[in-house]
Amino acid sequence: MATILITGSSAGIGAAAAIRLTEEGHQVFITGRSPQKLAAVHRSLLAVAAAGTEVPEPIAADLASLHSVRSLAETILQRAGRLDVLVNNAGVQPPRRRFSEDGFELGFAVNHLAHFLLTALLADRLRANDGRVVTTSSDEHAAGQLDLDDLNMDTRWSSALSYRRSKLANVLFTTELRNRLGLPASSFHPGSISTDLNRDAPFVRLIKPFERLMMKKPEQGADTLVWLATAPEGAAPTADYYVDRRPAETGPAARDPQTAARLWDISARLTG
Repeated sequence: MATILITGSSAGIGAAAAIRLTEEGHQVFITGRSPQKLAAVHRSLLAVAAAGTEVPEPIAADLASLHSVRSLAETILQRAGRLDVLVNNAGVQPPRRRFSEDGFELGFAVNHLAHFLLTALLADRLRANDGRVVTTSSDEHAAGQLDLDDLNMDTRWSSALSYRRSKLANVLFTTELRNRLGLPASSFHPGSISTDLNRDAPFVRLIKPFERLMMKKPEQGADTLVWLATAPEGAAPTADYYVDRRPAETGPAARDPQTAARLWDISARLTG
């Protein structure tokens, strides 16, 4: 059975995936910002874990802080003797323009830079165990525009534009991760899920009572994540991006190797 780290696993598809993977007998490390939410998910893991399956204590971490990302990686390296799968799942879509502790536009900082750094810090441990990386993207990536000379979006910002470009960065990162580090890497679209991702947006508050009628449940959205984390396809991906367990076409901007390479170099510099 595998040892798996899932970011953003205090709710939504991250929590649903952690429960299912634990139920299947895997050792799952969960992490998120809220100790209270993590504790609730941890209780669910204990409830479904088979006898003999180790259920690690949760690790609270704020991915809006690169210092916290480094602490998370250090904790995993200390507590996990091996690491087979890293799932970069945490995501934000702030309704207002905000910045991370390190001064980066928040959507880019949490959805891309934090996962870039975490993957780099854990790459050797993953490689030592023939590990893999799975990153939660979105079909919104196809509408994303990535101006690498304006990463804080000083020229133009909106919640949707911020989210789309971070999801585009997820796909570009996946491609370049395989090229640079040789790690099996894949990204996926979970579908339209009823989660708390953009819970503070006025429109979302308006439709929240009707979400369960219009959107997939987190358990459904986690299906492709779990598949990529455990199936042979995730160990030797035949595509950069998947939808419903099948390779899917990416947007044109996600297929630009020069942008992918430049994004990697800039991300390496920004994260130190």
